[in-house]
Amino acid sequence: MLGPLTPYLRFELGWGYVTNATAGEEFYILDVTDQPNPLPPDLGDLWLFDSTTAAPMRYSDGGRFLGAEVLPDERGPEFVAYRDTALAHAEPFKDWWATHAE
Repeated sequence: MLGPLTPYLRFELGWGYVTNATAGEEFYILDVTDQPNPLPPDLGDLWLFDSTTAAPMRYSDGGRFLGAEVLPDERGPEFVAYRDTALAHAEPFKDWWATHAE
């Protein structure tokens, strides 16, 4: 869902992701610019704690973070499945960045 990279996104990826990756953080990119998105269209951003507790994030129309709704643990398996689907279709950031850094 990246499409053409904006100057800010290029900065964020090239500085923040690259820097954090050198410290051991792992990133994966699910780029659906030229392929169908395997995830539900309304899924959005979320936190997944210990593969148990999901917390979908809410944003204003202008993109301001409004908070997160912590869901009951019974919903955890649903979001673990979303995560696993995303990772199955994503590629490691380092590989993706090697072809998109320009």
